[in-house]
Amino acid sequence: MPDCPTYQGPPCRDREAGLSLIEILVGVSILAIVAFAISLSFQPNRPPLERAADRLAARLQVASEEAVISGVPVGLSIREFGGGYAFYRYVDQRWWPLSDHPALRVRALPDDVRLVAREVMFIAEEGADLTAGATPVIWFDPAGLTEPFGLRLETANGAVDLDWQTTGGLSRRAGL
Repeated sequence: MPDCPTYQGPPCRDREAGLSLIEILVGVSILAIVAFAISLSFQPNRPPLERAADRLAARLQVASEEAVISGVPVGLSIREFGGGYAFYRYVDQRWWPLSDHPALRVRALPDDVRLVAREVMFIAEEGADLTAGATPVIWFDPAGLTEPFGLRLETANGAVDLDWQTTGGLSRRAGL
């Protein structure tokens, strides 16, 4: 037994066996952080159509906000016969690509997914070349008064409709 000259209680020990409460809390905290990081990095295996619809819906919301913030119309153009899309900004009487905006730059869809305009503001004239993507089929008004429109993402196995409402919200409907 160690020598404890000033202590008058039960005999003292060099060190109690076991873990302190702080050591247990630190261990549990580290495990919780690791579990949280793993859960964030885990993405369920979703079909390409669902992922493409989620991404397009998010980018449409960003485009709407960008039009209001910048004070100029922002438009969506369907590219390569529905194989992709791009966003444009209307400045100086011309549509300019938003290649400098990280969320609104040119995007390609997965090989089996196609984007189709259902109810849009712009109807192309016969013989018009829209493959270059220079003329948006829909655009977001800088005052937030965007006309309703409908887009469809489709594959051979299904489709997802994205409809912009008069209230400014986006509704999503699976179909086919």
